[in-house]
Amino acid sequence: MRIIHKDLSVGEIKVEPQSVEDLWYLSKIVEPGDSVSGSSFRRFKTDVEKADSGEKKKVFLTLEVSAVEMAENANKLRITGKILSGTPEEFVQAGSFHTIDVEPRNHLTIKKEWTPYHFELLDEAKKSSRHVKALLVVLDDAKATVAMLRTTGLAFLCELSCSANKRNLERFEEEKKSFFAELLKTIESTEADSIVVAGPGFTRDDFKKYVSSKNPKLASRFLLEHCSNAEKSGVHELLKRGVLQELLGQQKLQAEFSALELLKKSLGKDDGMAVYGPDDVKRALEMSAVKKLLVSDELLRKNKEVQKLLESARSAKAEILLFNSEDDAGLEFTTFGVAALLHYNLNFSKK
Repeated sequence: MRIIHKDLSVGEIKVEPQSVEDLWYLSKIVEPGDSVSGSSFRRFKTDVEKADSGEKKKVFLTLEVSAVEMAENANKLRITGKILSGTPEEFVQAGSFHTIDVEPRNHLTIKKEWTPYHFELLDEAKKSSRHVKALLVVLDDAKATVAMLRTTGLAFLCELSCSANKRNLERFEEEKKSFFAELLKTIESTEADSIVVAGPGFTRDDFKKYVSSKNPKLASRFLLEHCSNAEKSGVHELLKRGVLQELLGQQKLQAEFSALELLKKSLGKDDGMAVYGPDDVKRALEMSAVKKLLVSDELLRKNKEVQKLLESARSAKAEILLFNSEDDAGLEFTTFGVAALLHYNLNFSKK
């Protein structure tokens, strides 16, 4: 994420997302009620009797946000809202609703009441090295479609056909295994970090069993999902349902669980290398002892005291990890709310 301009006196920040991952972060930052400005296209209708008549004109719009979602093709962020203003004025109807499609390299100006939570998400987007490189496989008895999902977008790699016919039981199993073998070879030739296997029936399960017998390590990386067909539209269905967010979330979840385990291990040993609770975390920050601040996003949104702790941690250049309160690690971390892993033993305990 690139910050192009910032004027917090009016609550305005202009950004340039540089990857699909950045769009995902923006989907968490931009909220209903915010004001966003960016380029888009509107159809200028010269004949009111023909709803689809007219020519698309490039416009620059400011919207009052009502909805934010990742687009079906996974490389756009769709921001819908009421038009507040725009240019050229002859192509803009203030008060009507419009959707701005934000893609990597597009500029977007966001005007809102910024909180430490939003700033931390923005900083995480600027510094993040997490990238998705996932293989999406949709299949049924007759076909498989394979696509690669990267932070830069979606690319379809190939389509494979299966000639297996249940009317010829003698050949059915043989042809099905041949189909699975070809699909497995295709998957093995890629360098995906994650593999999503989906379909409308049980073929996906049969394929995982087959792969488990041939390459158990690979099969253990499969994430099984449901989709309605084995066409390209099946891949788009997965993306629309949020598989990109899930994959990004899985990577963040790994970081959360790792930090949570370090925290629990330290507290369990009572070695003085970790503290939790606002009071002890504040003391640790005052002593410049905090290596990494751990904080629940839900608590950060609501608690002014915790927001001050985060600002202190930022000033001290400590690492910060926001726990997603909706995932498993985040739910477990709510017991602590805010905690810190330390540079050195402080030798004070909770009362």
